[in-house]
Amino acid sequence: MREMKLLGMFCAPLLASNLISPLLTMTDTAFVGRCAGEASAVSLAALGVSTPLTDYTVSLFAFITAGLTSIVSRGVASGENEDELNGKVYGALFIAFVSSIAVGALLVTRAESLLDLLSVTGEVKPIAAQYTRIRGLAMPAAFMTASLYATLVARKDTIGPLMCVALAAVVNFVGDYFMVAVFNTGAAGAAWATTASLYTGLIAITVILRRRGLSNFPPKQNFGDGSVPFFRAMIPTKAQVAPVMAFFGPITFLVAALLAIYTSQILQANSLGVTVSAAHRIAATLFSLTVLCGDPLVQAGQAFMPEHFIKPSRADARKMAMILFQFGLFTAAVCSSCFAAFCYLGAGVFTTDATVIASLHRVVLPMSSAVVANILSKSLYGVMVAARALNFLAGLTGLGLLGFGFAMRYLNSHVFGHAKYSYIWWITAAYYGLAVLVIFARINGIGFKSILRDDAPLR
Repeated sequence: MREMKLLGMFCAPLLASNLISPLLTMTDTAFVGRCAGEASAVSLAALGVSTPLTDYTVSLFAFITAGLTSIVSRGVASGENEDELNGKVYGALFIAFVSSIAVGALLVTRAESLLDLLSVTGEVKPIAAQYTRIRGLAMPAAFMTASLYATLVARKDTIGPLMCVALAAVVNFVGDYFMVAVFNTGAAGAAWATTASLYTGLIAITVILRRRGLSNFPPKQNFGDGSVPFFRAMIPTKAQVAPVMAFFGPITFLVAALLAIYTSQILQANSLGVTVSAAHRIAATLFSLTVLCGDPLVQAGQAFMPEHFIKPSRADARKMAMILFQFGLFTAAVCSSCFAAFCYLGAGVFTTDATVIASLHRVVLPMSSAVVANILSKSLYGVMVAARALNFLAGLTGLGLLGFGFAMRYLNSHVFGHAKYSYIWWITAAYYGLAVLVIFARINGIGFKSILRDDAPLR
């Protein structure tokens, strides 16, 4: 019971802090869908096709936040020297900053070309390109905010991120109201509001870190005996960058596979017309927001499991893993029920187009199933990442992606019309469901050697 209470106290504020990206996207969707008049369906479709570029690109660098959480939580649990740990954190933040500049420049200068790769044409393309360029300016804020959040979460501090998210959400809502509802700037106005809110969140989290003495960058060891110039000291050493880069291959592949699945959903929805594309924009936004409720379980696994790994016996580690899974079952049941209820009763918040709402209602059941499977998988993923079983996760993801690809190929050959959209979500639910079964078996030693057995090596 004590562990459940601690887990709940950790996850509740963390859930709120994790809502920032989909919450901002959801606010954009609602204002654009209701305030763009006759062009609302086209504008919603434009926001939908922009999502792989503005949101998914940040997710491709999830290895940085996953690595930071694991590195800091293990360092704190093992009593690692604070200066050495600070150096590793700085190395990860440097990678995040450089990556954000590169991604932002690409989105700003090559928006139309990137949309061409997604087969975006017609009246949707110019709106989507403008939205993408504006959001590209916010990439440094998006990358750095996520990375700085991870350093606090790894220390089991979830209140600080919550305060920053609340402030950013207020800025986004007010910005959307004035830019979209009052000044009628449409999708572009929504993009500017989101950009402003992301930078607000970055400033807020930076202030919190400074007050808590966790932002002493560059690390003092980079200055040597004081003879190293400041700009040279800003370049991290290989030893500072190497720890987070160990997560690059497996985590990036895992995330890329998921993004491929979600991008495939968008492309399939687009091929079924503007109505289904607009419905998918709402469906994907609600799905992303709902399954985010499982993300605290991934981070909880990374934050709580390391202290049990350093003990001679892994009995407590096995117990904690099952507590996380039980918490995941409860979370999945609640979230899927709320998701279904909102899809049926609250779709009018996003659009007044009856045909778009009807298209959304047709996929509530398979989407609810996908919500359950997704959240359950996250309750187990955190344990696997904390145990550094990254290659196993990458292999499982590769097999799952192949299965998804074959299923989609069969679907494209045998199912047509709006029924295809429903089957896409059933296939997605199956992808997550099979992952749950295999990872559960791996953790508990069912058909595999358990990663939590007493003689398992600490990686």
